[in-house]
Parts: sequence; structure tokens; C-alpha cells
Amino acid sequence: MRSITPKPISPSRPQPPQWLRLICLSFLLLAATDRASAQFSLNTIGRNAELAVPLPIVVPGSIDARVVNPTEARQLRRALWRDRNSVDFKVSLTGVANRFSKSWTTNNENSVSGELVAYYYHTRTRNRFSWQFKFDGIYGVNFIDEAWFKNQDMLKLYYLGSWKMRQDKIMRQWAYSFSASFSSQFAEGRASRTDRTVWSNFMAPGMLNAGVGFTFTSPDPKLPFIVTLDPVSGNGLFVLDDRIDDDRRKKLGISLPDDAVVGGHNYVSHRYKFEGGSNINVAFNRTFAFGRGGNFTLQYNTTLSSFYGWITQVGRHSAPGGSGSGGAVEAIMPTMSWTNVVSINPWRFVTLEFRTTALYDRSQVDKLQMQYYLRVGLTYRYKNR
Repeated sequence: MRSITPKPISPSRPQPPQWLRLICLSFLLLAATDRASAQFSLNTIGRNAELAVPLPIVVPGSIDARVVNPTEARQLRRALWRDRNSVDFKVSLTGVANRFSKSWTTNNENSVSGELVAYYYHTRTRNRFSWQFKFDGIYGVNFIDEAWFKNQDMLKLYYLGSWKMRQDKIMRQWAYSFSASFSSQFAEGRASRTDRTVWSNFMAPGMLNAGVGFTFTSPDPKLPFIVTLDPVSGNGLFVLDDRIDDDRRKKLGISLPDDAVVGGHNYVSHRYKFEGGSNINVAFNRTFAFGRGGNFTLQYNTTLSSFYGWITQVGRHSAPGGSGSGGAVEAIMPTMSWTNVVSINPWRFVTLEFRTTALYDRSQVDKLQMQYYLRVGLTYRYKNR
């Protein structure tokens, strides 16, 4: 009799609850409904519909894809700066020493002299506006018989700001302008090597001039002159060191009050004077180069200025020549200052300079004051144009 082996009965899988199956069936029905509705949705943009948002259109060739490296960028900035700025800087140094032994019988006066001269001119132009700044300085000393003595001392500052009237046509060389100048000295000076009386100092004297007017700039590079006319201008003279005596102040053009005695130092409160009037300034500066490499140069630099205090003249309480609180009053006359400098550079670092200065100011002395000056020394000059 054959035995029958029964098959093992597999355990039945657990069935999910009825409520869970209902929830899953509901989600399946909702998803099918969404897909069916998406199949029957219509596009709302027709063939003739206009877009509300404009699309940017790039024209071929309008994109600058050029790559500028840092070195090229620096070169471009330098070229732009050089196009707008003109710089002229020069410094010169001279010195002479003269020594004798005790056995020298002809001349035994030992001396040492030195001088430092420098100037810096900077002009910047941008569109219709331009400004010019000038600095001139000279300082020289002597050492004779164990004593130092200052023989040259000058400090000058000048500023000119202008706005062109037009960019073209006949008035393009004319501009509205404002100018200001200041002149004084660097250090204290004495009357002479043996007389230790204080003769000058910074702002003793000091001269300040400012005015508004018009400027004409020459268009010819061979005649680079600038003329500045200031119909309304003011001129001030300052003596701010109380050690300057009355006699020296009077020679500088500051009139004495009634109770002052020359040399008595009775008017320390009279430290300045102001005048109103008109001013004119003419400047010319050109360098000529000779030779194959242009190493031999000749520079001519001249400045002519004049001031007339007609506003002060009209505002006087007493007529010129009449009697007033100070007695007879002289009529105000125009002042004049003219400086000429010729610099010859036969080699790059050697200069021969001849300078003349003419000054007329009747409030100081009713004569033309002249100064002549010749020197040879080492020099260095930088000019970007």
C-alpha cells in the first residue's frame, strides 16, 4: 500500500486592514483623474497672441569680448593720466668752498657757499576745466669768518583755475579764471653778516594776491604764453614778526601812523595792508633742444605781473596830495615785477643759469629795483611731455 506524504501548508500572508485598502484605492482614483484632466487641457496662447514680456535681442558684434590684462590696464591709465597732466620738475644744487692755511699771506678769508634751487609746475586739463600749480623755491647760504649768512631765500606759490568759454570757434582760447599767488621766504634773515638785526622771516614780509577774470592761452606751441587779466583783484602785504622794526616796515610799504617814530617800533598792530584793484599776469616757458639727441637744451622762463590798486585809490577819504590823518598822500601807482630765467644745459646733469628780477613799487622806493644772478651747478629735470 503506497503511502501519501502530505504537502506542507505555506503560512498565509497577513492581509491589510479594510480601512487601509480603502484609503489606497482613493489615492489611486484621484491620481488617475488628474492625469485624465491634464490630457484634455488646452493651450491659452494662440497664434496671434502678443507676448507681454519683451525678449532681449542681442545684435551680433555688440558684445566686447576683448580681455584686458592688468599690465595693459595700467598702461591705459598711464596714457590717460599723461594726456590730462603736464608735469615739469627741476632741482639744482651748487656749492663752493674756499679755504686758506695760516701761512697764506695774500688772502685768508675762508668761505663756504651753497644753494638749492627747485621748481615744480603741474597743469591738469579735463574737458573745459583746467588748473595750473606752480612752486618756485631758492635757498642759499654763505659761511664766512665762522658765521653763517643767508644770501638767497625765495618761496613762491601760484594757482590758476580756468573754465573754457567755448570748445570751438574763436573763443576757444579764452576762459573764465581764478588766480592766486603767494610769495615769502623760508627762514629768518638778518640785516647783514655783522648786523644781527632781524630783517625778514616767513610771512615777514609775505604777499598774497587773488583775483577773478579771464585767461588767454596761446594755441601756438612755439609761443606757449598765458595771459591772465583780473579786473577785480586784491593784494595783501603781511609782516607778522614783531621783531621787524618800524624803519624796515616803512621800506616794505607799510605807512606809519601819526604817533609812530621811525625805528621806535610803536605800531606793532600795523602788521599788514590791503589794496583792491586789477591785476595782469603774463607767463612764458619754453625749452629749445639742440643736437642730434637733444641733450643740449636752452630753457627760457619769464613772468611779468602788474597790479594797480584803483579800488583803494577811489575809496580813499582824502584826495591824493591832500592833507589827512597821515599828512600828504601820494597817488597809488601800478606795481611791476618781471623775472627772466635762462637755463643752459650743455650736458644732462649740468646747468648754467642766468636770472634777472626787476621790481617797481613806489610805496617802497621810487626807483626800479634790479637783481642779477649767475650760477653753475648740478641739475636734474623731469618732464613728461
